[in-house]
Amino acid sequence: MKIIGLTGGSGAGKSVVAAEFQKLGAGIVDADAIYRKLCDENLDMLSELENEFGDILTIDKKLDRAKLANIVFSDNNKLKKLNEITILYIKKASDERFKVLKDKGIKIAIYDAPTLFQTGTDAMCDGVIGIIADRNIRIERIIKRDNISENAAKARIDAQPDNKFYYDRCQYIIENNVSHETLQNQVKQLWKKLVK
Repeated sequence: MKIIGLTGGSGAGKSVVAAEFQKLGAGIVDADAIYRKLCDENLDMLSELENEFGDILTIDKKLDRAKLANIVFSDNNKLKKLNEITILYIKKASDERFKVLKDKGIKIAIYDAPTLFQTGTDAMCDGVIGIIADRNIRIERIIKRDNISENAAKARIDAQPDNKFYYDRCQYIIENNVSHETLQNQVKQLWKKLVK
């Protein structure tokens, strides 16, 4: 089974692209979804995060993601520390999902992971697709999706790599600035290359 990384900044459209690949027959492993599940269930990880960042758990001992976001998105060192703690848990859970897909006979698995390069998990991929979009489009999408202020959306984007970062590191680039139809066509063309 080929593992193809899918990465890009917040609001670039990774989940939309992943959904298009899934329609074409790819298996999907979503690092963010795994992380969200771990934030609700993995007591070891939550304990480590609480030790590092302080009062970040809700009354029912789940991660208060908004509180943690406020801490890490304003400080690159804290963001780096967050990635260092969570990556081991995410990687273990991801490996389990890949095994399930492989056992099902899936030929290509898309690993949807926003911090693929920052966490070194690109090493487990046979190739990486970078999804990029113009800054203003990303800001609009983040505000709409997460119901946050424009300043909070800008802070999130500013804490993440720019488009050049993805151009320099990814084998494939998909630009997601225009219509959904154009995006679908880009995905279909890339899928043909991947399944060869």
